[in-house]
Amino acid sequence: MSFSKSFHAHHSPMGAHASFTVGMFGAEGGLALEKGSPAQSAVFIGYRNASGKMHTLPFYKGLSNDAERYSQSGEDESSSAVIFGESEIERQYGWANDCFSAPGISLKIATPFDTIPDPTSADAAALKFASTPASFLELTITNHSNELWEGFFAHESTTPWTPLSSKSTFKGAVTRERMGFGCDGDDVEEFVEFGVEQALERSKRTPTFSLGPVAGISFQVQPGQSRTIRIVLAYYIAGQASFNLEASYWYTKYFKDIFEVFSYALAQQDAYIAVADKRDAELVNSGLSKDQQFLIAHATRSYYGSTEWLVDQKGEPLWLVNEGEYLMINTLDLTVDMIFFELKYNPWTVRNVLEQFVNRYAYEDKVFAPGKPDQLFDGGISFSHDMGVANHFSPPGYSCYECVGIDRKCFSYMTCEQLTNWVLCAGLYYTYTSDSDFLVTHQDLLERCLQSLLNRDHPNESLRDGLMGFDSSRTQGGGEITTYDSLDHSLGQARRNVYLAGKCWASYLALEKMLTDLEKSHLASDAHFAAVRCAKTLENSFDAELGFLPAVLEDGNTSAIIPAAEALIYPWKMGLESCVSESGEFGGYIKMLKKHMNHVLQSGVCLYADGGWKLSSSADNSWMSKICLNQYIVRDILGIHYGGESAADAAHVQWEVEGSKFQACSDQFASGKPIGSLYYPRIVTNLLWMQESSI
Repeated sequence: MSFSKSFHAHHSPMGAHASFTVGMFGAEGGLALEKGSPAQSAVFIGYRNASGKMHTLPFYKGLSNDAERYSQSGEDESSSAVIFGESEIERQYGWANDCFSAPGISLKIATPFDTIPDPTSADAAALKFASTPASFLELTITNHSNELWEGFFAHESTTPWTPLSSKSTFKGAVTRERMGFGCDGDDVEEFVEFGVEQALERSKRTPTFSLGPVAGISFQVQPGQSRTIRIVLAYYIAGQASFNLEASYWYTKYFKDIFEVFSYALAQQDAYIAVADKRDAELVNSGLSKDQQFLIAHATRSYYGSTEWLVDQKGEPLWLVNEGEYLMINTLDLTVDMIFFELKYNPWTVRNVLEQFVNRYAYEDKVFAPGKPDQLFDGGISFSHDMGVANHFSPPGYSCYECVGIDRKCFSYMTCEQLTNWVLCAGLYYTYTSDSDFLVTHQDLLERCLQSLLNRDHPNESLRDGLMGFDSSRTQGGGEITTYDSLDHSLGQARRNVYLAGKCWASYLALEKMLTDLEKSHLASDAHFAAVRCAKTLENSFDAELGFLPAVLEDGNTSAIIPAAEALIYPWKMGLESCVSESGEFGGYIKMLKKHMNHVLQSGVCLYADGGWKLSSSADNSWMSKICLNQYIVRDILGIHYGGESAADAAHVQWEVEGSKFQACSDQFASGKPIGSLYYPRIVTNLLWMQESSI
């Protein structure tokens, strides 16, 4: 593994939708709340020697992208600033710790994460610890010289700073009492100035200088000594945080303001840092390659940077995951991919999101055949694409995304896919938790989901073949799409798409499992028969002349897609291993998918020249989250090893580090360049790699 150290990363507490985004040299970044991109601020970290020369890490704009120095450190003694270049900086990027070091300085940014206790059963102390909106820094200055040094941490802001000491016993600064930094140290000095250099040049500090855009703390380091300062980054939004469905941040149950956050977080630093160190060790000992470890760490940070843990007016928890730069709330086609991460750490959040969809974002529709939008048949229940945007909840039954009258293009309805997504999430949740109460509560809904899936195949039972063939009346004459919304019809079109057909097959199996456990044997048999019908249609559609299963089974489509096998993950993770076995009932389908994948995983088909994965042979557009998911399926379920695995991982790291270095973790790429889905949470699907049988 060899890649640039200059790339942005989220550093975020769980459920606060906040981020300290730093890491790209010569770029804006810093503290931000509820923002779908890095802050447009600057962070100044370093030390000043007795002669006045500043030495800083390159976390602010004004440098060239490769962090070229303003001056050479040893030659021009008249210059007042040295900005460390990439060749002088070491970076250790762990699962929860991001560590930088350069001559005389080291910085550790700890963003601990762990299981979030279930709010319906956990005690207040555990919930307070989990919800604290804070991250942690350790800044160490090692003075090997024979003169006094002064270390500093400072942050630029477009809103005024208030010295932390004016309202607490700590040193630091806050802006609008919504975010800031603080530490505990009697001999640490605060300052607010036009710049760090101006502040440190003064014999006395003026932390009340509210006109200054830069606030910071400074501390002395004696010759020949090393000193570490611990700094807490804290966030706080009081009162109403969402609209059209009023809710507040969960942490407001335990903290009345940001000053209480500082007090608690500073007192609990050792415990939080221990959690972060534990996560790092877990990833290091996973057996995964360095490239894979990087991608998991990068994705996890981005996930938590997008999360909100709220409490509604009834005192009930609401778990939200914002869709990266787009800020859409609980996008259901992200939920179905992030579920493997959430079931490992926070399974209650899965039920919480599923029931938010049931209670507020379910709807009923009709369906129509292609070209006959005026002839409507019974459709059934489905769920909206999302719940709103930027903390504004959409009206019940509607997303902020889906529009009418669009034929198989971005912003059309995803009715069939969202139906499968809810069913699959329900099946996975039940399998992981054995939550029979959930099953009983929603048993009637599960029956309605089964009938709705069948109706979207064909209203006439004798004409069904297992694939989605009818579009939703919600499109008002248009055509439905899939989560691959900006691709061509190979993956964008929902109707008779083999990717979505696979999810229908898996949904029938999930419904069979749940209906069987509800002792609804007749309905379970109907679901099983539908799964058999779907698998047989797909198996028989393999094109021997092409060498693969065409992406869309209409209009002579000849695109090859990797996600033809994506749905295998669901029965596999629901304990239905026989369903994905070559010797099981669906063996013919599984054998066909192996032939398909062996064909498409070739350069010029679904591999780029650098070894990166191309989800469709006919579209230059790939989602990192889906690549990660399908890599797991290929290796662990299908047992395919095509020889290019290491090259693919290295290429995907480069896509993130070079292509998306300003946007932190991004999902959507064209030829390795990010074109959308920036600052994104969905890539935590790659947690599955830690569960592979071969590691």
